[in-house]
Amino acid sequence: MLRTQTHPVATVVFPVHNEKEAAVRLCHAIQEFLNKTPTVFAMIVDDGSDDGSHEIISQAVVHSRVSVLRLPRNQGKGRAIRSAFEKIEADMMMFMDGDLAYSLDHIPRMLESLEKYDVVIGSRSMAPQPQGGLTVRRAILGWGFNRLACGILGIDYPDTQAGLKGFRREAARKIFTRQRLNGFAFDAEILFLSKELGLQVGQLPAQVSADHTYKNSQLKLIWDSLRCLKDFFRVRWWAATGGYRFS
Repeated sequence: MLRTQTHPVATVVFPVHNEKEAAVRLCHAIQEFLNKTPTVFAMIVDDGSDDGSHEIISQAVVHSRVSVLRLPRNQGKGRAIRSAFEKIEADMMMFMDGDLAYSLDHIPRMLESLEKYDVVIGSRSMAPQPQGGLTVRRAILGWGFNRLACGILGIDYPDTQAGLKGFRREAARKIFTRQRLNGFAFDAEILFLSKELGLQVGQLPAQVSADHTYKNSQLKLIWDSLRCLKDFFRVRWWAATGGYRFS
């Protein structure tokens, strides 16, 4: 299935927004990884940062297999991923959180799983997590959010929101020519579309990096969850009214 002559085997997309403090570390980690994996390419998408992240990334990127895409304004992670996938020609496509919430060691395992499935998602529930990574309140809110997403959208995954997902080329085309949400709910929308399109979805244990810290305040977490709830009903509305063009 893999082709190395006309297209790269895989391209991994890293969305970032105002990641000035982590930008150099991200670029170095990507380029070091690519030196060991010659059939993988990377794209860093700057989602309208206004803290100097783009300038730092542009200077730090020196590898020929790393490209940088800058969006003119902040539009959300979903829009950043969609913009990148529109420009990629690869047998397999992935995205990972640009703050390195997950180590790049997940990439080879993701590519191996994509030999069997159309879509592969990371699942934090399938791997032991570092102690202190989540407060009890955040863990409870996260569990409740996941149950709401699955209940409203008619899907069943223990973790819809991990920022680690991969796609075969044709599956990505089918999903992202229909995918519409720009905010955090886009992860669940992807899984809803995968189900409606009859795609096979595999799950991969995803372990959060030990030094990763969650930056969202509890208040912002609650507010984002409420906005996502609204988006879930939008997905249902679009599906019912033909907005996704399944036929």
